[in-house]
Amino acid sequence: MRLADTITVTIAGEAIELRPSLACAIRLERRPGSFQQLTRDIMDGNLTAAVEVIQDHTDLDFLPNRILEQLDTLKAPLLRYVMACAGVDPDDAPKAAPKGKPAKSVPFRDHLQDLYKKATGWLGWSPEVALDATPAEIVLAYEGRLDMLKAIYGGGKDQPTDDRPLEEKFRSVFNTYGTVKEAA
Repeated sequence: MRLADTITVTIAGEAIELRPSLACAIRLERRPGSFQQLTRDIMDGNLTAAVEVIQDHTDLDFLPNRILEQLDTLKAPLLRYVMACAGVDPDDAPKAAPKGKPAKSVPFRDHLQDLYKKATGWLGWSPEVALDATPAEIVLAYEGRLDMLKAIYGGGKDQPTDDRPLEEKFRSVFNTYGTVKEAA
């Protein structure tokens, strides 16, 4: 999954960075038809859809008029943005679904709520930080937390049993980060 992938569009000579934050994804998901309809609308050159995507990222006056002038050139970056809001990386698509077992379909609303739960619950981020993060950032941070917990407590079917005391497991994990325990 891409991290910090910048999506920039130029409108009326102004470069606008489109950051696919969780808050923007939730707002766009609430649109009638969710991401599926939004994707269709962008591909059809729908001005309203383009404005809805861009409006949170700029304060340009007369935004619809300015977007209309270059609607066709905005399709590709807007589609990349919607995919990033949905947590989809087109480069990961071939390896996303495991062979032999179809993936369970989850509504985008549930997927986005799950990301929020992971960010605020598992990762301990404030609601503001969670909503400002991109889905890719949340997923990677969550995977990192799981890796840390597995390194400390063990886990997984194929994991060899680690009989070391818990204190030694913590020490080995935190030593990789250069953490030093100070004597009191």
